Amino acid sequence: MPWPGAHNYQHRTESKNRGKSKEEAPTLDILEPQNAWGRLNIIGERIQKLDSYRYGLVIFAADHGISTEAVSLYAPLKTSMLAEQHLRGVAPTSRLLTRLQRPELIVDVGLYNEIEVSEMLISSKVCHGSRHFIYEDGVSPEEATAALDCGARIYKEKIGDGFDIIGVGELGIANTLCAAAVAAAVTGINPDQLVGRGSTDHKVIAKKTEIIYRAFEHRIPDSNHLTDILARFGGLEIAALTGFMVEACRDGKLVMLDGYVTAVAALLANLLDDQVSSCLIAPSLSDQRGHQLVLDKIGLEAVFNLGINYGEGLAAALGMFLGEIMMQ
Repeated sequence: MPWPGAHNYQHRTESKNRGKSKEEAPTLDILEPQNAWGRLNIIGERIQKLDSYRYGLVIFAADHGISTEAVSLYAPLKTSMLAEQHLRGVAPTSRLLTRLQRPELIVDVGLYNEIEVSEMLISSKVCHGSRHFIYEDGVSPEEATAALDCGARIYKEKIGDGFDIIGVGELGIANTLCAAAVAAAVTGINPDQLVGRGSTDHKVIAKKTEIIYRAFEHRIPDSNHLTDILARFGGLEIAALTGFMVEACRDGKLVMLDGYVTAVAALLANLLDDQVSSCLIAPSLSDQRGHQLVLDKIGLEAVFNLGINYGEGLAAALGMFLGEIMMQ
């Protein structure tokens, strides 16, 4: 059953010429120029078999101990403030979804602070944020597993048959740093190629890269053991996204990614089940070093390179809207 407040708007690709013979009814081939959709065909190839186009957005939120290293525009351990903007409907993503009359769900899988109860909020807190991964493992293996299970459970209990395509997003101050560390551990790619500026400017890239190198001096994760990687560097929302994607794709649902962090979660999901990539759509490249490299590892091509660096599900929402236009 979808979460409270969700509206199952159903858009079916039915001909307006119902009742007319096949010869009388105009076809899309006649009405559209050749290659009319351009790169949007990347989305079209995924959605062409859908009979309806019901969609919404799920955002997983958590804090990171590494945020105390001042690598973000935002104050450390204050992701709850970003979540509250979504719950109040004032975040750009929320405003867009309101205009589109599409639902949004925020899942607290590891916020440091508590936030006000809302029908848009599900509290599935594993712990109050990850720990500082330079000095200790980000989370325990048990916490990493619990976050993975949380994502799978959210899909089963709140999404299920209520949607045809679901967008994913994340909220987590300093989580692009965490995502880069995870990507380095999984791929073996030099952190210099994976670290981006996140929410701040390019001056912080050297500092973020140094943090990952320092962490790797003390924490050597098993690149073939997903739980071990997640435990070393944390990322409760990344773990939850991973579990969510695996479950959604096994159920035959399409998943619209957002930016860099969701791409790293998709990389992990594809390690658990190599069929996951066939259910994913990457709407846009972000302005994050490493995003293209991660998509290459998954075998995905981004629809556009808009350089959207906002996160919070904004690119996912835009991508689903573009798909809706193609379906109508």
